Amino acid sequence: MTLKLSAPLALFAAVFIAGCQDPVMAPHAGQPDLLPMQDYPKIAVTSGLHKWLAFGPPNIQAGPEQPMSIVTPVRVLDEGAINTQYRYLFFDQTGRPIKPEMEWRYKRLPARVQAFLEGAALDTNAFDWRLEVRTAR
Repeated sequence: MTLKLSAPLALFAAVFIAGCQDPVMAPHAGQPDLLPMQDYPKIAVTSGLHKWLAFGPPNIQAGPEQPMSIVTPVRVLDEGAINTQYRYLFFDQTGRPIKPEMEWRYKRLPARVQAFLEGAALDTNAFDWRLEVRTAR
């Protein structure tokens, strides 16, 4: 069965739809992040990898005259190796990211055997850190 619209009904529908559009075209507002910054994980894993990776306690070296460096143990909890990319982000005492940010590094993680993700800040202003891990691209 074919539905036929009359010309006046089609014209009304077109005008109604056009009238519902935002004539100002204002930008959409961003959503507030309900996750408090203090609850954001130190190790953020994307691409569904959180099911397959286990992390040990990081070894952090820092001092007043030594930039922060971190080594984090990681292990794949499955029989297959996983190709990943990772980077450490470093923050100053006010929580601002220190520039330049570390580039993504490629790391093939072997199955069931511990590997290590390493990173270092470029100056002594690093006060805090975060590790991001994703599937290799």
